Amino acid sequence: MPSQYRDLYRKFGILPHNEELYSLAFTHSSYNGMAGTRHQDYERLEFLGDAVVGWVVSELCYLHHPKMEQGQLSVLKAQFIRSSSEASYCKKLGLNEYIKVGASFAKDASKNESLLEDVFESFIGAVYLDQGREFTYKLVKGIFEEDVIAAKIDEAINPKSYLQECMQADKKESVTYKILEERGTGMDKVFVAAVYFEDKEIGRGEGHNKKAAETMAAKDALSKMALPKTGE
Repeated sequence: MPSQYRDLYRKFGILPHNEELYSLAFTHSSYNGMAGTRHQDYERLEFLGDAVVGWVVSELCYLHHPKMEQGQLSVLKAQFIRSSSEASYCKKLGLNEYIKVGASFAKDASKNESLLEDVFESFIGAVYLDQGREFTYKLVKGIFEEDVIAAKIDEAINPKSYLQECMQADKKESVTYKILEERGTGMDKVFVAAVYFEDKEIGRGEGHNKKAAETMAAKDALSKMALPKTGE
């Protein structure tokens, strides 16, 4: 058993079958230049791990928040699979200690949220392939369950960014904005913006500039996701 992963295996109760998977899980593409290799990195494992984490977190949100509707569950799920959250879990679990990057990237590796998020997901992907579905489910459940149980819907400071995260929690589609109307002049000018997802309007807002109008449209969309529907 390679010494650099012995503590990692012990921490998670892993008896490895394919140790190369774990080596790949912690290898950033920039490391290939130093090692003289090609395509020996975590990107494919990240793809798999992202799906596994999404599956388990979705189930936990559903089971532990039975009164939430679909939109609310998407908002809640997004709080756990956003970059900052998964980066935090990566560091909390000590996965960041095993990351391999190229020399030019080394200084920023421990502070790069995107990299830490990727490594968290790639590690889960490696565990899934090496240990199987049941083991990985229990592992991911153990990481997230207490936090999901205690969680409440929390709108981020930046409504536009948060809305994007919420919508991408289930689908990798982007939201788009469109200015529908401009009225008034000078200081009294008002813009009306709408936000769309999969070509459907999901929110609308007004502001004295385009950015403010788009922000209000995002808030409107978030409120519709978070608040129970009425009149049905």
